[in-house]
Amino acid sequence: MRLLNPFVRWLARIPAPIQTKLLIALGILAGLLTALGVIGLVVLGQANARAERLVELQLRTAASSDLRLATTAQLYSLTRAIALPQTVSVDAALRQVAATGYSFDRLRYVDPEERDTVARIGGVQTAFAAATTRALDLVTAGRIAEAETAQTMEVTPLGDGLALLTDQLVNRADAEVAQGVADTRDAYARSQIVVFAFAGAGLLFALVLAFVIALSILGPLRAIGARVERIAEGDFSGHVRVENRDELGTLAANVDRMGDQLGVLYQQLGARAADDERLRLARDLHDLLGNSLSLITIKSQLARRLLPPDDDPRAANEVADIERVARESLQDVRHAVDGYRQPTFTSALAGARAALAAAGIGSTIDVTPESLPTAVDATLAWAVREGITNVIRHSGAAMCSIRLTRKTREASLEITDNGALAGMTAPGNGLRGLQERVAAGGGHSSAGPLPAGGFRVFVSVPL
Repeated sequence: MRLLNPFVRWLARIPAPIQTKLLIALGILAGLLTALGVIGLVVLGQANARAERLVELQLRTAASSDLRLATTAQLYSLTRAIALPQTVSVDAALRQVAATGYSFDRLRYVDPEERDTVARIGGVQTAFAAATTRALDLVTAGRIAEAETAQTMEVTPLGDGLALLTDQLVNRADAEVAQGVADTRDAYARSQIVVFAFAGAGLLFALVLAFVIALSILGPLRAIGARVERIAEGDFSGHVRVENRDELGTLAANVDRMGDQLGVLYQQLGARAADDERLRLARDLHDLLGNSLSLITIKSQLARRLLPPDDDPRAANEVADIERVARESLQDVRHAVDGYRQPTFTSALAGARAALAAAGIGSTIDVTPESLPTAVDATLAWAVREGITNVIRHSGAAMCSIRLTRKTREASLEITDNGALAGMTAPGNGLRGLQERVAAGGGHSSAGPLPAGGFRVFVSVPL
């Protein structure tokens, strides 16, 4: 399994669609099958050539044997013609001479490799036929004794020599047939080894290729599935480690981007819920304690006025203390309510995104979710609100960008758009109020048109 990991990574890094990779794999398999077929055809061709060679050797053997038999038959027919000097016997002997000539012609045709031996056989066969013909002429002339002498002294030695030469051809042909059979058997065994080895290697390569392709697809799918399960469980941290440069790599990148965006949205929803809860508490605090403390203050004032002038001054002092404490408590409640109603940077971003979308303005938000000090968070939230309000009301922009940069000692917010700033020549009350708020927190801000067009709001506050 681990041995295949380098091949899996190599295949995953190929910048090609999965369909193309599969087609290439099928092409490789088709090439292997074609090569196996070619090897099979080569083996069959070699086997066919050996079979043809064996047939040629068998024809040579048959032709040599036929000439040997024809020579023997010619000697026999001559002997019979001498023993029975009749026209029928002589004619039969002459026909046998012609048959022997035909056998030689056949041998010369089927055995072109043994040229020297065949040439010698041809000379002996010609002399043998001539001697036999002369002996038959003597028989026809009635000179039997001379015919017998010619047979003994001339025809028989030539026939024996011819038989010896044909036996040599037969023996060599038989030896070549035996060697050819042995070579064919060895070649068949070697061909079996080659074909089986190539087929086995091709099958192993096909299995490895299929396994590598499967791992290059299933591995990323499992990783992406595990990442999706973690996202479904609410874990938006981490990314999918996929090396694929195909559709699976694109899918993994999209899943990572989806997880990051869901994480930001989840934090924004949490912050929005926290803001809503703070507002609810502020309303409850204001409605319950605010009204009660206001009533206590009014009642204290009324009680102090209704006290008789000659009454104990300590009672008036106590009522005055009650009124003072009620006023201070009411002021504390109002400060607390104002603090609860402070906007947060996360909720301001969510509102900005929704407001821009509703106005038909595209947005790019480059903000890393991080916790900020409360005062800085509120200041940046006001900056987002005022900056986006300015974009929607005055810019006529098609695109807006929000970017937060956090350094060791300061946080900087930049809001830019590509609008034309129709009807706006100077910052309005909202932007001036933002500058005052930022300056009160020890920061600095600027707002103005960009050289290439559009408008830029920049805010920097110390951490």
